[in-house]
Order: sequence, then structure tokens, then C-alpha cells
Amino acid sequence: MALFLLSACTEAVPPAYVRLSGPAPTLAGVPADGAQLLVFWAAWCPPCRQEAPGLRALARDPPQGLHVVTFGRDASLEEVSRFFDGRVPPELNLRLDEGEAATQALGAETLPTSILVVEGRLVARFTGPRKWDAPEMRRLLERLMKERQAPAASAPLR
Repeated sequence: MALFLLSACTEAVPPAYVRLSGPAPTLAGVPADGAQLLVFWAAWCPPCRQEAPGLRALARDPPQGLHVVTFGRDASLEEVSRFFDGRVPPELNLRLDEGEAATQALGAETLPTSILVVEGRLVARFTGPRKWDAPEMRRLLERLMKERQAPAASAPLR
């Protein structure tokens, strides 16, 4: 019995998230097909800074079919550039959320908030900093993408 408890305590806990459903709003410059991880953050936000290295790693090597798109709530591109030592990493596909239209459309007031969209449908919301480059996070994203992409059951062929 003690051996079982010990092994259960060493397994990685899957990351917490909230399941979503329904159509995703159309966002300018964000493709509606495939899968997107929409990440709302700001350079001045300490938890956002905490997750930035893992987010960059995920964006450089995402699960097949996933595109990372970040929405900066910063006042200017210069603010974001300073955070990244003068150059915004292209893999983050940064958009400044001027007027917070995307934030409001997706209800992403808390920073950081990340929303997984697959084939134009809302799938999951992650609130707070994440270890995006952790193996268990990658497995979770792959599973959520696969579940959403699975074809609906159909009547058997005759």
C-alpha cells in the first residue's frame, strides 16, 4: 500500500483548466482553421513574465497543428520589445490588443489568460501562469486538440 501511495505522489498533476464550448469570436489576423493558443499577457505583469520562457519554447516547437498567438495588453510595441531585449520573438505572433477588443471578446481580463481554439470552436481556458514547455502541458494540449478535431460519430455504412 505504501508503495502505491508513493508512486501516485510522484506522478505529474495535469494542469488545471476550464472546458469551454461554442464558437470562437473572429479575431483580425488570427486564422479560423486549425488550432490556436490565444495568450493574453503584458510585459508589466509579473506572472506573465514568469511564464514567458516556457511560452516561447512552446511557440518555437508547438504540437503539430497548433499556432501560438499572443495579445499584448501593453501600451506600445516598444514596451514589449524592451521586455524581450529589443526584439519581439516572431514565434509569439504578437498583436497589441489596442482598446482591448480581443480581451473583451474572449473575456480574458485576468493576466495571463490563455484560450485554446480548435477549428473555430472554444475548447479550454487556462488562467494564471503555466509551464507551457512541461511535458504534461504538451500532452494535455495534444489531447484537447485531438478531442475537438475528432469527427462526429456517424451512422454505420451499409
